[in-house]
Amino acid sequence: MTIGERIKIAITSKKMENYLKFFKKQVFVSKHDMNLRGKNSYISIEKKWKLFMSPSETENEEPNNIAYEDVKPWLNEKCTIIENTMNVFTRLQNMFSGRTTYLWIYLNEIEPTPIPNILSHPCVENLKAMYIVGGTMQRHELDAFMDWRREDATQFISFIDNKIPVDYNHPNAFQFNGVMYSDARWICLKDLLSIRNVHKLILEHSNFESQDLNKFIEYWINCRQHMIDYLRIENHRINITELMENITVLKSFRSNKEFYLIATNSTVKQRLMAVQLLDHPNQREQQKQLHFTVQSVNRPYEIIPRSNTLFAWTLEWTREYRILGRLARKRLLEERKITEEGGEESIAKELSGLEEELAAEGVQMIDGFMTVQERL
Repeated sequence: MTIGERIKIAITSKKMENYLKFFKKQVFVSKHDMNLRGKNSYISIEKKWKLFMSPSETENEEPNNIAYEDVKPWLNEKCTIIENTMNVFTRLQNMFSGRTTYLWIYLNEIEPTPIPNILSHPCVENLKAMYIVGGTMQRHELDAFMDWRREDATQFISFIDNKIPVDYNHPNAFQFNGVMYSDARWICLKDLLSIRNVHKLILEHSNFESQDLNKFIEYWINCRQHMIDYLRIENHRINITELMENITVLKSFRSNKEFYLIATNSTVKQRLMAVQLLDHPNQREQQKQLHFTVQSVNRPYEIIPRSNTLFAWTLEWTREYRILGRLARKRLLEERKITEEGGEESIAKELSGLEEELAAEGVQMIDGFMTVQERL
């Protein structure tokens, strides 16, 4: 029996619905999506079955669609379309075992349902991800989204094509496992330095200068706590030379793509940051994207790509990490040579040995950066 057939049978009577609930654990659903957008609201299961909450021109386009007339017995005439959608979503959660549940809220299409009413609905508490699309939010509405955060849960939140007050702040703004802010003008360096144990952070239309992000990298190098796995920052003012000023960095390549590699100072937690700068055409202006990927040196990092993929392969930088260690030691010795008296002979001897090792690895200074080609 398909998912769609089970739903249609459950709708026929409360008795059949309760009967199918009994077999909940035997029916696993990998993904539920709830889309709240007024009269166009619908629920999607595994991107294959759609339940329409009101009459729609598209409800009969696909054979797996469950039309409004079929869903109608589950709808309450006294409730708004948004409320009915959430109530139906709750009933579906009680019928199927699910791994991930997502909520899409289109702010310009949810009237007259207040945001706090949506977020207080029981079906929202255990969601894995929430996407807030469009509109301009008031502070109390933003606060309501931030307060959705639970310490014991894996949660992702994305604010897409919204406007956020430039002086906004909230203690939970960077406490989610993954966050996207398409309007990141309000985020400052202090916020970046406060990040801990974040899997993924995307900041579009930010006001960061290259010097700010240079300080972020320096802080990451010396930070003993895990800060982040992946960070993407969009800005049109990024200059790679200013970004890497006074940082021990190695420029390397994978499949002809440039990466700037940086290592932590910790020899216990051997972690490496791979930075890539990409030009990103935007409707309003030419944007640049900085991609920061942090990984353990001894564990290759695989990024699952999307349509606008950055990486489509497994990245391993063991050789480059070894070279970075030699570059860091070389820099330290050169600074000692300038500031310390005595010992010049031993320093010169070690420097000579390091330079020979770097030359053997093919490391060269190119365009202001120590560079090594990919070993094929």
